[in-house]
Amino acid sequence: MGTDANILLNDQKVNILVAQMLPEELIRRLKMLPFKIDANQLYVATTEPVNLPGIDEIRSLTGMRIKPVIVPEDELTAVIKAVLRSDQRTTQTIIDMTFSSLSESRGSLGVAQDTVVDTDEAPVISLVNNIIRSAVSEGASDIHLEPQYPEMRVRYRINGILQSVATVPKSIEPSVVSRIKLLADMDIAERRRPQDGHISISANGRLVDLRISTVLTVKGEKVVIRILDQEGMLIGLEKLGMLPDQFRIFESFIAHPHGIILVTGPTGSGKTTTLYSALSRLDAEGSNIVTVENPVEYQLDNISQIQINPYINFDFANALRTIVRQDPDIIMIGEIRDYETAEIAIQSALTGHLVLSTLHTNDAPSAVIRLVDIGVPPFLITSTVRGIVAQRLVRSICNDCKEAYTPTDEELELMRLPKDSDIKLFRGKGCPMCHSTGYGGRIGVFEIFEIDEDVRKIVLSHASASEIRQLAIKKGMKTLSDAGREKILQGVTTVEEVHRVIYLGEEE
Repeated sequence: MGTDANILLNDQKVNILVAQMLPEELIRRLKMLPFKIDANQLYVATTEPVNLPGIDEIRSLTGMRIKPVIVPEDELTAVIKAVLRSDQRTTQTIIDMTFSSLSESRGSLGVAQDTVVDTDEAPVISLVNNIIRSAVSEGASDIHLEPQYPEMRVRYRINGILQSVATVPKSIEPSVVSRIKLLADMDIAERRRPQDGHISISANGRLVDLRISTVLTVKGEKVVIRILDQEGMLIGLEKLGMLPDQFRIFESFIAHPHGIILVTGPTGSGKTTTLYSALSRLDAEGSNIVTVENPVEYQLDNISQIQINPYINFDFANALRTIVRQDPDIIMIGEIRDYETAEIAIQSALTGHLVLSTLHTNDAPSAVIRLVDIGVPPFLITSTVRGIVAQRLVRSICNDCKEAYTPTDEELELMRLPKDSDIKLFRGKGCPMCHSTGYGGRIGVFEIFEIDEDVRKIVLSHASASEIRQLAIKKGMKTLSDAGREKILQGVTTVEEVHRVIYLGEEE
C-alpha cells in the first residue's frame, strides 16, 4: 500500500468532521488521524510508513479503504490536539456512512448492551451509539429524533437551544427507534401509547443517565432522550452565577436550621442544579437529608433520595408523610404542586426542619401569591418561608472568540444607559470551538427575595404580587433584569442573550 508525500495539515486540508469520526481514545492510541474522504477512501495521517495493525483497525471500524499519508510527528501531534479540542459535530458523517453500509447489507439490531461505545456492532446499533456519544461530547442536555418528511431530523439541545445536527433516512427510522427502545427495556411493538424508559451508560469515559420518552406523532414515532451527566451537574454553589451580594443572602438562607427556601423559574432554568448545589453545602454527615423527587435525576452521596411513583399512589404528599417519620433534619421536595404537599412542607418547617423546594413562577415575589392561590394562608407563609430564589439560564460568551464592540443605541436603551455612553460590551465572533454560535456554556441569572418583617406585614395585608415586588425592589432586591445587565457589563454574556431569556425592555 503506497503513501503520499508529506502534507501540511492546516485548516484548509483537514475536514474536522472526518477527523473526529474515530473515538478520541483510538486516535491517541494509534497516533493516526483521518482527515479526508474521497470515493469511499479514507485518508489517514500517520507518522509511521507502515502501521498495518492501525490501518486494519480503522478499516474494520469504518468499512472504508484506508489511504495512509505520512506527516511530521510534531505537526500531527498539534493537529490531533486541535481536532480533539475543537469538539465539532460528526453525527451526519457517521449517519451517512452507516446508511451506505446498510444499503450494501442490512444489519440486524442485535442484543442491547450496557454501553454505547462498542463499535463492533451492527450498523444501526453503531449509528445510535454514535448519536448518543456525539451528544455527550458536545455537552447536549437532550437529543430529539423527530420524524419528518422526507427524513428523520436529529437535533441536540446545547446551552438551551435546539440545533439540527443530522438527518436519518426514512428507511432506517423504525430500526433506529427500535434500537433505542431496546436499550431502555421498552416495548418495541407498542407504538400507539407513549412510553418512558431509562438506562445508565458509559459514553466517552463518562457515566451518564438517559431518560427516554417516545410518543406517536402524525409523521411517526418521536423520541426524546434526556442526558443527565453526573459530572456536569454538581458544579458547586459558588459557580452557579449569583452576584456576590446575592450569594451572601442565599448562604444565610441555608444556614437556618428550619424554614422553607423556594427556587422558582420555568422548566429548564436550572432549579434542580441550584437545589443540589445547596444540598452539597449542607452537613450530610451530621444531618439526615432526605429528598423526594420525580424523577431522581442525580444520585448524591450521604443523602437518602426517594422517587415518587404515581402508579402505586406514592405521590409527593404521601412520600412526605413517610419522610417526617424518618427523623429528617433537611428535606428537599422536587416541586410543590398542590395544597396537600404545601401543607406538609409548612408543617415540617414549623416543627424544626429545613425544607427546600421549587415552584413554577416567573419571578420570586410571585411565589408568595402562588402559595396563596393553592390555599396556603398568608400567616403560614410568613411564618415559614425564609427566602425565594428566581432564576434563568443564559448562554456565556465563548472565551475563544470573545471580542469587544461598541453597543448600538438600541442596546444602550435596553441597558438603561445614555446614548452617548462611552462603554464597550462583549460578544463572540463565532469559531470552531463554539460551532460558530459565539457562546460556550451557560450561567445562572438570579433574583433573591428575602422575607423580612416588612415583607411579612404586607403579605399579611393581602398585598398583590406587584405590591410585594415593588417593596422588594425598594429594599434592594436585584431583579432578574438587573442581574442580567450586570452580567452583560461584566462581559459574561450579551445583550441579545439576556433580552431573549429575560426581556430587558420590561420596566420594573
